[in-house]
Amino acid sequence: MKERTKHKTAVVLLHYPVTNREGDLITTSVTNLDIHDISRSCRTYEVDHYYLVTPILEQKALVDRVLGHWETGKSKEWHPDRFEALGRVQLLPYFHEVKADLNARYPGLKLEVAMPDARPLPNQLNYQQTREKWEEESEPGVKVIVLGTGWGVAPAFYSEVHRFLGPIYGPLGADGYNHLSVRAAAAIILDRLFGIP
Repeated sequence: MKERTKHKTAVVLLHYPVTNREGDLITTSVTNLDIHDISRSCRTYEVDHYYLVTPILEQKALVDRVLGHWETGKSKEWHPDRFEALGRVQLLPYFHEVKADLNARYPGLKLEVAMPDARPLPNQLNYQQTREKWEEESEPGVKVIVLGTGWGVAPAFYSEVHRFLGPIYGPLGADGYNHLSVRAAAAIILDRLFGIP
């Protein structure tokens, strides 16, 4: 069996701060599918934590209701794998609270925020280079992979990012179709970073 990577990992799905198609700062809605599917991808690739970030209280109530369904009654008994995956989910209102939570869980460990983006941005690195660098690190750290919703993470967030990762392209490259759901993108990204080569 392959030895688990030495660093701790977290996936963050930002619903704020993100933009709409006009570039305005907005907050997007949490979806049931994103809760379920990304948590299952996180469990598959041994990601320790999956954070949903939204300041809207009504969205917290939705997440609590979804998670509560799988913690009680027959759901937990009939679908233990789903229950286990959803156990990694936590909702927090702002990204600075994600950092505070991770710093409290892993005192003394450095946080490295990596943000994939479907748009070409300056200084983006590819997944193979990132994976190799992480595997070669002698000092353990916490890798925080931030995913956006809407029309992407707002530029105001970029100062939080240590490493920008490039778009996911199909066989036609940048000239091809490039509109994956965040759920599909999350699975591909995690496989490229942590899957068996």
